[in-house]
Amino acid sequence: MDKDQKRINGIARGDRNALIELIADWKGPIHSYFYRSLSNYADAEDLTQQFFHRIYKASGSYRPISKVSTWLFSIARNLLIDELKKKARRPQANILSEWELGTESSENTSELQEILSIEMKKLPENHKTALLLRVQQEWSYQEIAEMMKTNESRVKTWIYRARSVLKQAIKPQL
Repeated sequence: MDKDQKRINGIARGDRNALIELIADWKGPIHSYFYRSLSNYADAEDLTQQFFHRIYKASGSYRPISKVSTWLFSIARNLLIDELKKKARRPQANILSEWELGTESSENTSELQEILSIEMKKLPENHKTALLLRVQQEWSYQEIAEMMKTNESRVKTWIYRARSVLKQAIKPQL
């Protein structure tokens, strides 16, 4: 049993320290996931707090079938989808770091970020989530497939299509 599984079990038993330790380790990656999906710091903060509240409530139902990270990001993804439905808007993200931009001016970089943000809004949610987990969280295709309840081949296709769309969008600017 790894440390995160022990923490989840501890949270289910009411161990406050286990919750504090889990938050300390996971706040950054979860907040980054929400921020890159929404491009809004305040919304990302709110969702991060809601996420840990859900973890606290759901800790008793955790079953170690897959990695804890898969379970955590499944909850984060579901929370994000719920939020997007509530707001009736598409998530957006800035994955400019995916491509090397060399020594572009800050004005040109800003334009590229805006283009990527607009194009990310147009991507299907599953393409966007798969790409963000791969680029931002550095998950393997297998881990993404487990979390999204699909197969690796489909994940690779989603990521390829998302990258192709984004590359085509920024190509005229480079």
